[in-house]
Amino acid sequence: MNKKGDEDIKKLRIAVLLLLICLAYLLYRLGKEKLYLSRISVHADNPVSLHWNRISLDTQFVKGDPGSIYQIWMTPVYGLILISLILTLLSFKKEKK
Repeated sequence: MNKKGDEDIKKLRIAVLLLLICLAYLLYRLGKEKLYLSRISVHADNPVSLHWNRISLDTQFVKGDPGSIYQIWMTPVYGLILISLILTLLSFKKEKK
């Protein structure tokens, strides 16, 4: 394989690795049975609600209190996915001669 092909494969491997890290991050954060809520200092069960920029877990410890909602921000996931997509596209980009 030529040097350009090796670089393309390396970019694809990094892109796949970043996507796997995103998946592992989400599974780790969502897989917890008990969550620590710093404002009220207790552990609570894990009901999930999805939003475009976050995943909210309403513990219902205190009805209507925003302090009882645990949030996982999706910004790091979106950033890693964007980098993965860019690396993937760059690996398929043809070099002009």
